[in-house]
Amino acid sequence: MVGRSINPLHFIGQDGWTVPDPDTAANSEGLIALSWDLAPELYDRCYHKGIFPWFEQEGVVFWFSPEVRSITPTAEVKVAKSMRPYLNKKHWRFSVNTVFEKVIEKCSEVPRPGQAGTWISEKFQTNFLHMHQLGMAHSFEVWEDDELIGGTFGVMTGGVFVGESMFHTRTNASKFAYIGMCQHLSRNGVEFVDNQLPTEHLDSLGAWNIERDEFLELLEVHSESRERVILEALPRTTLPL
Repeated sequence: MVGRSINPLHFIGQDGWTVPDPDTAANSEGLIALSWDLAPELYDRCYHKGIFPWFEQEGVVFWFSPEVRSITPTAEVKVAKSMRPYLNKKHWRFSVNTVFEKVIEKCSEVPRPGQAGTWISEKFQTNFLHMHQLGMAHSFEVWEDDELIGGTFGVMTGGVFVGESMFHTRTNASKFAYIGMCQHLSRNGVEFVDNQLPTEHLDSLGAWNIERDEFLELLEVHSESRERVILEALPRTTLPL
């Protein structure tokens, strides 16, 4: 159910992709704008203001600026006791940017509670693939022998990594991917991951939940004022990195 109206809903595109004030969400869930377009430049412009596309319906993209944001400091990702055997046995391998398209495909197939389908529509997949080709979007993969068993992907904006989705076909494989992602990002100078929306799964990995104003202050320092961090491909290796 859509929350009560707070501000008028913006439409991005009527006036040349002007990005709305992130504090002017139209309802309590954070819905702030709609657009027909979904392009790397538009994503980048909006994200610097903490606004992200969540899903598409009948060709219309819905953009959000939630009141509470989930972030994970990369150097403080939590490795629970239940995860230590997976790291210590060296049975699984971790890689970066080796099968981006496959990771997106797997994420799009994950059933979501309360949803009939996936938010990663063809329009979103095309956009993320384009962003990957431009060096903006990245994937983190988990392997058991030659089988892809888990992964996550997202977008780099300045010095902030925006986590978009994850999947697993083995228990804890998505956590393994997330831990490896944070370790790799930390080594490359990225201080935190924007998880967008809080979940218990992310909280178990060390995520913090902060108010929008505090989040926007962090963005100003780490996203708007920094050049985009470049991540090269990393062949399969073990954790910790």
